[in-house]
Amino acid sequence: MSRTTFTIAYDGPALREGLMDVRDLAPALLAVGRLFDAANLTLNGDSAKVSVQVRATTAGSFEIVLELFQSLGQQVVELLTGSAVTAVLNLKELILIGGAGGFSLFWLIKKLKGRKPDKLERISPETVRVTFEGETFEIPMKLLRLYQDIEVRAAAEKVVLVPLRNPSIETFEVREQGRKVVTVTRTEAELFVSPEMAEITLTEGKSLKAFSIVSLAFKEDNKWRLHDGNTQISALIADENFLRRVDASEVSFSKGDILICEVKITQRQAKDGLKTEYVVERVVDHKSPPRQIQMNFSDDRPSQTI
Repeated sequence: MSRTTFTIAYDGPALREGLMDVRDLAPALLAVGRLFDAANLTLNGDSAKVSVQVRATTAGSFEIVLELFQSLGQQVVELLTGSAVTAVLNLKELILIGGAGGFSLFWLIKKLKGRKPDKLERISPETVRVTFEGETFEIPMKLLRLYQDIEVRAAAEKVVLVPLRNPSIETFEVREQGRKVVTVTRTEAELFVSPEMAEITLTEGKSLKAFSIVSLAFKEDNKWRLHDGNTQISALIADENFLRRVDASEVSFSKGDILICEVKITQRQAKDGLKTEYVVERVVDHKSPPRQIQMNFSDDRPSQTI
């Protein structure tokens, strides 16, 4: 087991009196744990686990012990620079403290103002050159991976931004051996807003489907609720000719009506999981429910109604 320590501090009028609302403190400490969990998963996968524990507190600061455990079945965990001891130190440096170059996740968020770099160049498997607003600097590839990770950024937001929205808390600090190594003011905290994950299109296709009508929407861009016999969906009706006929009362609807539609189905991976979008591009036919019983005649002609 390897272990390293650092201190975080939230400073402000209330904290100078030795007080901090538990509703601010508890989520922030949980977010510190999630931040290291997400960073460890991004860089190390299942090779090792980290645990963040509170050792002791003083007015305005909370000292936290970071512990890195080996996975079951492994005799030696080689992480980051090669050993478990170095790994846990590097994890802390990559997120908070900064190594020899002073580069850390919190530094990079402030440097890039939470935005995407203007240009990225891979210098080596371990190093990337970053260009932003006319300035160029080189950082570890692992640091860039942390900056890109949605879970890491979301946890960093909860560590910094959420507490600093409290008027009684003015700054967030990271200290090591009594020395301030990171300071984030309330103004800078807005840079820590985590970016939204861009939706990724997984599948897209068109098919001919039959739907019963659950409910209609006559406002522009509103979706109709349809049922395919198995599942209820919300679909955007993009057939302008059909909508024009509906607006002109050339089409009427009754219970049991069926729409035969050319529908485009798109599935996307989003932040909240899988999303499926339905767009009816053309209403091919509008069928009313049958009102006569079909019967077969003995002359073998097709079924008729009487």
